[in-house]
Amino acid sequence: MLNQEKEAYKDYLVRKVTEEIGEVFANKMDQAKKELKEMQYEEILNKTEEILKNYKKLSDHIVLTEKDKEILKNETEEFQNKQFENIMTGLFSEDEIYLESLLKSKYQTKLFIDFINRVFDNYLKCEINDKIEARKRIILKELYIKGKKQSEFIFEYYEVERTFYTDKDKLIKDLAPYFFRYKRY
Repeated sequence: MLNQEKEAYKDYLVRKVTEEIGEVFANKMDQAKKELKEMQYEEILNKTEEILKNYKKLSDHIVLTEKDKEILKNETEEFQNKQFENIMTGLFSEDEIYLESLLKSKYQTKLFIDFINRVFDNYLKCEINDKIEARKRIILKELYIKGKKQSEFIFEYYEVERTFYTDKDKLIKDLAPYFFRYKRY
């Protein structure tokens, strides 16, 4: 009987230790998942900030001047005149490939800017509840959409520089889910 009690006690200890190890493992896995989510969230915030910083440059990039439009029109007419020949030979010159690549790049940038503009429009249409919301909208309009320099903007609109950075961080956190469909739990 003594051996049976020892075996039962050993089985009990093994089960108990296994359960505790399982709990510790589950806790560590949960902690690792939270840390990974936090790292992903920080990456999304950084990408959102990069989108905002580069918005003005990208939107300026897709705007064609009258001279650009005329050059593209002439090159397009020239391209259309050569189209039959190119179809027959199946060859494209480097210039034509470069032009096609350039136009494709501008078109992709335009699609991206259109998406960003829709996000901005939706964000700006929401009701303003308080001073912080109003300041965030001013940051979006003046700093990112119009492209005002940050130092000039802070000097013009803020008495305390730290308030600007707090508002800017809140704006980025507000916009990130629109750009990346990310929910922070």
